[in-house]
Amino acid sequence: MKFLYGQLRERGVEFVSNAEVVGIEKAGTKYKVQIRDRDGISTVIARVVVNAAGLNSDRIAQLAGLDIAKASYKLHYCKGEYFSLSSKYGHLVSRLIYPVPEQAGAGVHVTLGLDGRVRLGPNACYIEAIDYKVAETQKENFYNLTKGFLSFLELEDLEPEFAGIRPKLQAPGEAFRDFAITHEEKAGFPGLINLIGIESPGLTASPAIARRVGEMVGEILS
Repeated sequence: MKFLYGQLRERGVEFVSNAEVVGIEKAGTKYKVQIRDRDGISTVIARVVVNAAGLNSDRIAQLAGLDIAKASYKLHYCKGEYFSLSSKYGHLVSRLIYPVPEQAGAGVHVTLGLDGRVRLGPNACYIEAIDYKVAETQKENFYNLTKGFLSFLELEDLEPEFAGIRPKLQAPGEAFRDFAITHEEKAGFPGLINLIGIESPGLTASPAIARRVGEMVGEILS
């Protein structure tokens, strides 16, 4: 990410951090995007707007005027928690270990950090509000899920690590839905590109997604 940030800065890209989009208004063939930061509210005029707001991408689409219910863009938050193992196990595991996948994710599996730490996760649990706390009550569940392929584990070896949240397009019990990468011209919003429901594989695929979005932008501006 640091590399990409540096490359973009060299190409003249401006980054505005700690800012919130509070309004998107269609103005002829362009958009007025209102941004609030510590200095107040400012407006950016753009021919093309790419909505890649992750967990808030459905809200941004709605802010632009789209009916997210009609477009089936309503996001459902699916939390994934991780537990780490005692450092004494660092030399015992040298590769990832996966169980049979669950419907909402890959299931609790063994991952290796660049620092050599061994982690278990993530689980998958739909939640109503964004919350990154790791529930200590999940410790025994993680132990039971991984004891079958890490037979040497003891319950006290597990420690809460961190949590992430996936922005899923499917609700609990619904069939899998893939990423939405859509130019909203047919919905009456030419120049608006929505990236919604981009969950964890989207990070690995981000260069390919960026190339596709770049092609879409080129088609709009041609």
